[in-house]
Amino acid sequence: MDWLDLLAVQGTFKILVQHYSSKASILWCSAFFTVQLSHPYMTTRKTIALTRWTFVGKVMSLLFNMLSKLVITFFRPLFNCSC
Repeated sequence: MDWLDLLAVQGTFKILVQHYSSKASILWCSAFFTVQLSHPYMTTRKTIALTRWTFVGKVMSLLFNMLSKLVITFFRPLFNCSC
């Protein structure tokens, strides 16, 4: 196994870690906002505001995920030069 193979494995591992860490952050945000919908919020009718924040949090997380994939796709050819 030469150094090019090691770089390829390292790059693949980095992409997998980024992918799964972004999925984990989405799940963590979902779990946080779901836990916050407890009995006091239900009785005070503040669930609409929390639902909106849940939606905004998920949309922002997905947009950040898409932007990071776009940046990785755009800059990958710049770093794969055979100099």
